[in-house]
Amino acid sequence: MSEASDVAARPELMRTLMQSIVTFMNRIGMSMEDIEAEFHNCTRGALSSRTRTRKSPRNKLAYGCDTVAGAVLRAWHRNPQFLDTAARPLPLPMSGAKPSLTGLVHSQNRRADAKGVITSMLNAGLLKKHGKAAYLPTRESATVQLLDPLSVDHIAKAVIRLVETASRNVENSRGKVSLIERYAHVPDLKASDARAFAAFSRQQGQACLDTIEDWLESRQLKPLSQRSYASGNGVTAGVHIFAYLGEPILRKKRVARNPGKRRPTPAREARA
Repeated sequence: MSEASDVAARPELMRTLMQSIVTFMNRIGMSMEDIEAEFHNCTRGALSSRTRTRKSPRNKLAYGCDTVAGAVLRAWHRNPQFLDTAARPLPLPMSGAKPSLTGLVHSQNRRADAKGVITSMLNAGLLKKHGKAAYLPTRESATVQLLDPLSVDHIAKAVIRLVETASRNVENSRGKVSLIERYAHVPDLKASDARAFAAFSRQQGQACLDTIEDWLESRQLKPLSQRSYASGNGVTAGVHIFAYLGEPILRKKRVARNPGKRRPTPAREARA
């Protein structure tokens, strides 16, 4: 019998979850045969893991092109080594004498494939050419624009981190550290306000992330100028923010029974 047999999970909800993952895997180029094989491997691995101590994959998520790309952009905009006298990012050559773009990537993660990270950043539009042999960042933070290796890395990790956080919060462990996992939701935002919502949530989310990032960086084992994710005995930590919009739902018009009475709107749900 399943360990979670006493938990009532709606089959259609779980099916939608699985369909979203399968659709994503298929969209990035995996064949249905490969997807089925991976699900079979995951199922077999989950069953065998019950007989041994579970090893958390959280720290493995500290590596990868999306994580390194974000760190590179932050360092490029904050580390004096990579700034000019006006505190603007310096144009960097691909390699050669310091500072260089390859050196910047390795300063954030010694184990990173610098060429692969730079190629992903170029394809994602995070870098632009400056002159004949130098590069500049196009923006201060990495955002998902195209379905390329960097965004695939980012999307997969976002799902993993969400599931890990939610699972961690419901574990019965005396020493666990509960993490925030909440959302604000209304079921019937006016469609005409969709763009305004996108702009407002982006602005507020970025402000929140900037504050959290400053707090985290002030508590790292090494200062920004000496950073290397491959060293130290720290733990990975961070906050992920995203907004969502559903498709418009067409309903038949009907006369309200009590037109003068407004129903309450849920503004905060699923509080951890």
